Amino acid sequence: MLHRKLIRNLAQIRLQLSRLTARVQALQEQVNERQGGPSSSVIALLTGKLNTRLTVETTAGSVFGTLIAIGEDFVQIAEPNGSIAIIPMRSFLSIS
Repeated sequence: MLHRKLIRNLAQIRLQLSRLTARVQALQEQVNERQGGPSSSVIALLTGKLNTRLTVETTAGSVFGTLIAIGEDFVQIAEPNGSIAIIPMRSFLSIS
């Protein structure tokens, strides 16, 4: 009887551990997305706007100009005054 109870408890613990592991993995993916590189949807959006004028709202303010390059985790924008702004994607708030 004790043996069956222990086996049942172990099965429940394994199930809970499996659920917790899946939850931890999902949370880790969310953290990686926020800390790591940009999502593929952001890259796809930016690729479609290459060589066009846009405004990027960042944590440091707005940048307006022509999108001239897309790196792994940054973009380059040629501003109307001729300067080149290099903006880390982690600082993006919006793109228009």
